[in-house]
Amino acid sequence: MFNWCGMGNNDEDFSDGHEKPVNDTTVTYDIAFKWATSFENLMKHRTGQKLFAEFLKGEYSDENILFWQACEELKREKNLEKIEEKARIIYEDFISILSPKEVSLDSRVRENVNTNMSRPSASTFDQAQNQIYTLMQRDSYPRFLQSNIYRKTVSNFGVHEEPLE
Repeated sequence: MFNWCGMGNNDEDFSDGHEKPVNDTTVTYDIAFKWATSFENLMKHRTGQKLFAEFLKGEYSDENILFWQACEELKREKNLEKIEEKARIIYEDFISILSPKEVSLDSRVRENVNTNMSRPSASTFDQAQNQIYTLMQRDSYPRFLQSNIYRKTVSNFGVHEEPLE
């Protein structure tokens, strides 16, 4: 089985223009503060993704970020056999109506994914991934910024003031 939360170990660049997440071992105040300026900034950092996943787990919707991360890992895969295998696992884990981790997709996107599964590729889930990203950005991200998880992260740095110029 693949480690969706771990984001894989492949250091290759994303082929579709997505930025590779920063392998941040220490989070600074500036980094944590930037997470509040945009969802994209949050999702660029592994630690940000882990905190957001923890928050989503508390909301019983962590399947969204797990699906998004699985799609990112699929895009980094270059081996065609592994792409097909990972695509089928993603489908079974997140798209299949039999999955307990099924993500919520509209019927048009779901139909597109079903069509794409006849010949899985690294881009099989692009529309679905974009829909889930938008859902997280619009729905969960604002609540994350108000959550104890995020507030505690920022408050761990103490009070910071902008420098006078």
